[in-house]
Amino acid sequence: MKKAVLLFLIPFFFHTSYAQINLGTTILQNTVVASNLNVPWDMTYGPDGWIWFTELQGNIKRMHPDTFQVQQVFAIGDVALFGFSVGLHSIVLHPDFNANHYLYVHYAYTNTTSKIVRYEYDAANNTLVNPTIILGSIPAGISHNGSRMVILDDKLFICLGDTYNTPAVAQNLSSINGKVLRLNLDGSIPVDNPITGSYIWSWGHRNPQGMCYANGRLYSSEHGTSNNDEVNIIETNRNYGWPTVEGVCNTAAELTFCAENNVAEPIWSWSPSIAPAGIDYYQNPAIPEWNNSLLVAVLKGKQLIQLKLNEEGTQVVQQNIYLANTYGRLRDVLVLPDGRVFLCCSNRDYAGSPIAADDRIIELKNPDALGVTQYDSNQTVVYPVPSDHLLHIDSAPSAGHISIVDANGRQVYLGQYTDTVDVDQLAAGMYVLQLLDSNQKIIGQKKILVK
Repeated sequence: MKKAVLLFLIPFFFHTSYAQINLGTTILQNTVVASNLNVPWDMTYGPDGWIWFTELQGNIKRMHPDTFQVQQVFAIGDVALFGFSVGLHSIVLHPDFNANHYLYVHYAYTNTTSKIVRYEYDAANNTLVNPTIILGSIPAGISHNGSRMVILDDKLFICLGDTYNTPAVAQNLSSINGKVLRLNLDGSIPVDNPITGSYIWSWGHRNPQGMCYANGRLYSSEHGTSNNDEVNIIETNRNYGWPTVEGVCNTAAELTFCAENNVAEPIWSWSPSIAPAGIDYYQNPAIPEWNNSLLVAVLKGKQLIQLKLNEEGTQVVQQNIYLANTYGRLRDVLVLPDGRVFLCCSNRDYAGSPIAADDRIIELKNPDALGVTQYDSNQTVVYPVPSDHLLHIDSAPSAGHISIVDANGRQVYLGQYTDTVDVDQLAAGMYVLQLLDSNQKIIGQKKILVK
């Protein structure tokens, strides 16, 4: 039976520098919370309540989001470092991580190949054990290896680039490069993939370096050449054009190719190129100005970009730029369930100009928002600790709603105020239980852990 454990965390705050971002109504504080890292590539928020991240040379680390303690968990021994920052790239934790302890990483292990490997987390010794190759012998190049992963339900998605010197492979359906792939979590090919016997979900990609899921859609960022960097909505069995099409279909040759090959156009593009990397979706009352937005970490442009989406999540209606030339090359962005945003910079890669403190992780937060640690636990108590399938809530307000939000910011439960909530149907992981007033405004929240 699943159980919910309530976490009461008293953070020990520190910083090496902080500044503010004025959004109008909201003032964000940005604080350096970790430094002296070496090309952090990918960050993910785990069901265990920690931020897990990779470093290029093979380190897998995790950072507590409240104390900012950084732990070295594991160093992968067979990572190959070469080319334009090729090495250990993406990481994703299994949704049932607290039960099966699985996590997946993608990295180059020779100068021509990469692989996806599943590890098990040994919590007692804070290390990884039992490596299992999920997908091996993936062709790799000196650049354009893409690499972000997302798990949706029981399927693993990964975006791969064209390996730099072979752009034509993006249109070759016998190659898995220049594609978004969809795998079963054991590495087998799903029977309902669009091409029988193939991992391919979509194709025609140059170098996708960001991917996230929101609004029932899979969003991806992609490097163009000197122009036409893109944000795409990844749809099954769709062609995204590269190398024939760059950006939207707007030349005679592109229009013909797009019409004949079911090409999906980007929902946003940049010219000249800025090198968009990691992306995440924001939807949280802590920063209302960023609601229903994609946040994009930018390498070449050295900035954080907010892309405000329309109500359907199908188009970008506004772009805002923050932190330009403040922290250098930004490699990834991560949104936590409590509304905080974390960035990692990548100044020790092949194109960076690092300072002594690089590379760093930066926290963005609204200090005036009513967050987890600001909630008056004497007013409303959630128990027992540990719990069975029912959470009991004492002294909740008499009017309003209770909401539960998962680690991706998605609302998985909404109901009227009650003294019990059944969490038995929730997947294992970290959640935030929110008390909402009659106007759907958060008046209090606490972290819960469903096991």
